[in-house]
Amino acid sequence: PRAHPSAPSACALPSPPGAIESFASLPKRMHALGAVLLLSPLTLALRLMPPAMAIDTATLPAPLRATDGGFTQDTVSRRLPLIVKSVVENNPAYGAELAAALHALADEVAAGEPLKPLAGDVPDGLSGWSATLAPFISCGATWMDAPWFVVENYLYKRILELTNEPTGGSDPFASQKKQSLLDADDAFAKMVSSGLTETDDLASLVTTSLWGNVADLSLSAGAALTAAIGEAEGAGASRMLADDTAELCDALRTCTGKEVIIILDNCGLELVADLLLVDGLLRLVGPSCVSLHVKDTPVFVSDVCPHDVMPTLEWIDANGGGPMASRLRNALSTGNLKLVEHPFYTSAHPFWDMPADLRSKYASAGAVLLKGDANYRRLLGDLHWPHDMPFANLLEQYWPDSTPVAALRTCKSGVLVGVKPAIEDAAKTAEPNRWLTGGVFGLISLAPAT
Repeated sequence: PRAHPSAPSACALPSPPGAIESFASLPKRMHALGAVLLLSPLTLALRLMPPAMAIDTATLPAPLRATDGGFTQDTVSRRLPLIVKSVVENNPAYGAELAAALHALADEVAAGEPLKPLAGDVPDGLSGWSATLAPFISCGATWMDAPWFVVENYLYKRILELTNEPTGGSDPFASQKKQSLLDADDAFAKMVSSGLTETDDLASLVTTSLWGNVADLSLSAGAALTAAIGEAEGAGASRMLADDTAELCDALRTCTGKEVIIILDNCGLELVADLLLVDGLLRLVGPSCVSLHVKDTPVFVSDVCPHDVMPTLEWIDANGGGPMASRLRNALSTGNLKLVEHPFYTSAHPFWDMPADLRSKYASAGAVLLKGDANYRRLLGDLHWPHDMPFANLLEQYWPDSTPVAALRTCKSGVLVGVKPAIEDAAKTAEPNRWLTGGVFGLISLAPAT
């Protein structure tokens, strides 16, 4: 894999959104390349080795930017500054100097000022944040015209740059994460009373994990949020833009004796729902282990870091999930459940730039599940793909072909693939202002092993 990001420079803007209108209009050489890589004798001879990146970066659509307007612009100009201000509000022990520096950062973002170098290079699993930022800084790219995925991940590095030294590296979002867990008590009580902690219905655990993703502190600009799981789940299939639940369950049932990797998203109710699925996999499938891939540093307000897992297990134990919490603690002690952190997950790189060590892990796993919107955006490079482009057709261009990969995501941003036009039209009719960004529709998309 390459050791540099493939995101286009803000100085050389790619074709505008809408230039590629449907999957059928994508350049044929993109698909021909994937076919050659899958079928050539060289690839067959090296099948047991992690393959090199296959996606054709010359044909990529444009990235999402605040200059697109709408939700993305509102996120950068309004929600991101509110997130920075919420750090001050939720950490009253911060001194006046630190609070002033954070407010200045919020004002910088709201004003759409040019991006600045980080004080020191920060690892990102590849070449470091300095290399990521260099092309944007050199041409004066701003918070508004640099790719959204770059500036959003960059924001959290800027926050930590200010808070790490004066706070001894404390999580600036710790109080919000704690509150999000406390706010999950009613939803978890319903999970316990309905038998989800002991069920043998794998599909119900998968869908519960999906709808747990409705809770997201970055979507609520750092405010405590109780997920409306009941409303979303209660709508059933009408709230699913793509549904490969049955196929995913079939793939998971073949993982006996193999590793299952789950790339986590949010703390609070979502992590609780994910741990329900983990416990179910260990009970019903018998993988060699379940590896939970987490963020190495705080990002997107509520994303899971290693230090968030044990308090969540303690909360589950104290709220009626004692047997489940005990099983998971035991799995941690025996190595059947593992926590894996990696700086790539807080970088601005798309998944097709994954480093060699992660590619090797994915290639040797029985299945990989990605939770949530930010992981989905990284999977798609946060680009304006045509919505009807089949999920598997995109993933087969760069994902290790020996491993099925699934995305479980409620829709909270303007990236989307794998959705039939008729289903998209129905969603737009039902929720014209929220269908793509409000977290009211979900999808479970699977790219099977080939």
